[in-house]
Amino acid sequence: LWLALARLETYENARRVLNKAREHIPTDRQIWIMAAKLEEANGNNTMVDRLIERALASLRANMVEINREHWFKDAIDCEKAGSVHTCQVLIRNIIGIDIDEEDQLETWIEDAQSCQTENAYECARAIYTHTRKLHPTKKQIWLDAADFERKHGTREQLEELLSTAVISCPKAEVLWLMLAKSKWLAGNVPLARETLSAGFQANPNSEEIWLAAVKLESENNEYKKALSLLKKAR
Repeated sequence: LWLALARLETYENARRVLNKAREHIPTDRQIWIMAAKLEEANGNNTMVDRLIERALASLRANMVEINREHWFKDAIDCEKAGSVHTCQVLIRNIIGIDIDEEDQLETWIEDAQSCQTENAYECARAIYTHTRKLHPTKKQIWLDAADFERKHGTREQLEELLSTAVISCPKAEVLWLMLAKSKWLAGNVPLARETLSAGFQANPNSEEIWLAAVKLESENNEYKKALSLLKKAR
């Protein structure tokens, strides 16, 4: 009833209704989530973060079990309702609940894949972002995230991710190759060339990067540059 009433009100009145609702029913997470969505809809993303943190603290204080599965579903529902920031904040705050450190990577990758099957791509992206921040040197995380962006993101999102990936994992040749390929396919041969050059500096014995550089030059009719690379390799 409180939630239905809040939906009919103006922003300020809806805030008052939801505040009263939290006072009367302090154990209902949906009231907190709706308050967060309301703030996001009115451009107050900072309040969203505060509300979700307060929600978890308040619910725990009232002896409410924080069911990870239920909150994940709430995050997916928020994304589908257009409340992207709220869904991302929910993910960040509940992703580690009841997960042992040694099980984090496997669990979070499964979580991201599960979100993708639900077409909840912002939830999946939030999971990959959180996982990369905690495990920045794990090559597989970057590969999984890059594959996700290749399928569901934009070229700009993919290249932004890979540009960070090669800094975090400079010895992962495949990440340099993926970044160079993306720039090449976008028609930016000079940046593809720079990427391969930087990748070769980080991996001076990489045959894969060297071959990619030769292929780039030869297929763009830069035969002198390709020949020069071949001579250096000898």
